[in-house]
Amino acid sequence: KIPKEQWHRLYHIDSIADIIQLNPKYKDRIKSEESRLAIPFFNEEGILTAVTLRAYGTSPLRYILVKINEDSPTIFGLDCISKSKPVRIVEGPLDSLFLDNCIACAGTSFNKIDTLDLPEDNIIIIDNQPKNKEVCNILERYIKAGRRVVIWPDDLPKDINEMALAGANVEDLISNNVFQNLEAELKFVNWRKC
Repeated sequence: KIPKEQWHRLYHIDSIADIIQLNPKYKDRIKSEESRLAIPFFNEEGILTAVTLRAYGTSPLRYILVKINEDSPTIFGLDCISKSKPVRIVEGPLDSLFLDNCIACAGTSFNKIDTLDLPEDNIIIIDNQPKNKEVCNILERYIKAGRRVVIWPDDLPKDINEMALAGANVEDLISNNVFQNLEAELKFVNWRKC
């Protein structure tokens, strides 16, 4: 269900062994020749900084991250956002493709956003893993810092793509479930399962 207008941001690679052309340090690490979905990460200037290779099937190694610039944070979508509008921040690059003005931290390390020059009052943190202690701790920290967070209703799948597949209007769900300060604290206490 990835929106068609976002397809140009994704690529297919016939053999992941070819990725070593981007950074030779991976020559001895990537031995497989399977095809994968290539998700490129660009910085704000549009320069390639990393590529995530996502398995198409049920590989035990679902994602492989190849860094091209070791000093750049692995944040997907920096080249596509406007800092003057609310910036939504999710965990997965594929989830970010469903949302307007969204970046992805490519993992639960939301603290990466602290290194960016984003206005704090324009940030909305989005993650739906109420049973994940690390995610709960991160959300709680951002709530206590006064940031806006999404606290999802209980009856939803954890993944934004799964929500879209189920027919949910994800944009409306987010708009109706952004909370801050005391309201966020109260909603969070009922949402968390860890």
